[in-house]
Amino acid sequence: MQIPVEGQSPRDRAIERIAQEIAIAERDRVPTSRQKLSQLVTLNLAIAPAEASKIVDEYCDEKAPGVPQYLQAEFESPFLKVMAIVNSILGMASLWYGAHLWRLQKVSWHWFVLGAIFVGAAGYSWFKTIQQEIAKG
Repeated sequence: MQIPVEGQSPRDRAIERIAQEIAIAERDRVPTSRQKLSQLVTLNLAIAPAEASKIVDEYCDEKAPGVPQYLQAEFESPFLKVMAIVNSILGMASLWYGAHLWRLQKVSWHWFVLGAIFVGAAGYSWFKTIQQEIAKG
C-alpha cells in the first residue's frame, strides 16, 4: 500500500484508492463493483457521489473493464425475500381454494399439492436469504 503524497489532488488519491481496492479484490478473489468502489471513494475521500462515480467509471473503462456496474449479490437477497413473500401468498391462496373446493365436495387434491409446492418454494427462498446474511458476516 502506497503512502499518499501531500501534494496529490483528490482525484489522484481516488484513482490510487480505486486501483488498490481492485488489486485487493483480485488478490482475495472477492467480487467488487463500480457502485461499491464509488461508495468507498465517497466515504473515505469525501468526494461527492456524482464525482466519485464519474472517476470510478473513467478508471474502470480505461484500466479495468471487467468490473461490473452492480453485483448480483447486491440485489439477490431482496429478490429472494420478495419471491418468498409472493410464493407464500400464492401457496396460502392455493391451500385456501383447495379447502373451499373440499368443503363443496369437489376434487381438490391438486390445489393442496400446488399450495404445498408454493409454500415449500417460499421456505426455500427465505432459507437461502438467511444463508446469504450469515455468509456476509
